[in-house]
Amino acid sequence: MSLFERLDLTKYNRKLKLTLSERIDLTRTPRPRCRACRLRIQPHWEFCPSCGLTLIKLDTEFRHCVWIDMLGMEVQPENKEAINALFIDAFSKLYGAFRGIDIFLTSDSPDPKEWGEDFTHVYIFADNQPVDYLGIASFRPYMITNRAIIRIDQVFCASYRKNLSTNNLSNLIANTIAHEIGHTLGLDHSILPTDVMHDGLDYTIHSLMPPSFHAEQINLMNAAIRRHKASKSSSP
Repeated sequence: MSLFERLDLTKYNRKLKLTLSERIDLTRTPRPRCRACRLRIQPHWEFCPSCGLTLIKLDTEFRHCVWIDMLGMEVQPENKEAINALFIDAFSKLYGAFRGIDIFLTSDSPDPKEWGEDFTHVYIFADNQPVDYLGIASFRPYMITNRAIIRIDQVFCASYRKNLSTNNLSNLIANTIAHEIGHTLGLDHSILPTDVMHDGLDYTIHSLMPPSFHAEQINLMNAAIRRHKASKSSSP
């Protein structure tokens, strides 16, 4: 309750014999703090930006669907087993990065009965046309968008040039996909070289570690999803 709502400035009633000071409650509204590090927090935060503690239970009703579409990948039969193992490992790291975020990650085409056309499509494919990026995504700050592409051939080329191990390549794939999904969930670039949202993934750095988002990024993505779902439910 705000200070304005706690003030009763109606004219003094002689019959009630209450003074103005008795009708005003000037006690300060308590501000919530993180249970672990005691940082002052906002009521809508899911995670503490300082220590990463989960503050409130996530509501799966507000999940946003993200479809990682691999139908554009053509794999030679002799390489299929190795590629499948590589992507299973990369996807496990990807799912770990988005564990605290209200999304439904799927490699299957989204069920139209459940999601309709309201999902983000991340298309993984290979092409002969050379480009200077690993992935690209639609982006609006703090808003949900619905399109991203991953040039998996460029990811493999970067791995070949840097002579990456299979595990390092798995990390690079997971970081690349996480970076583009982050854009579709409203995250801008970061100036920190080790951040998954750094402008231009460093092949050396981001092949060494699986992707992860810090607490502020998690809060921003969940807030964007919540606004998106609220706008969808209020539209006719």
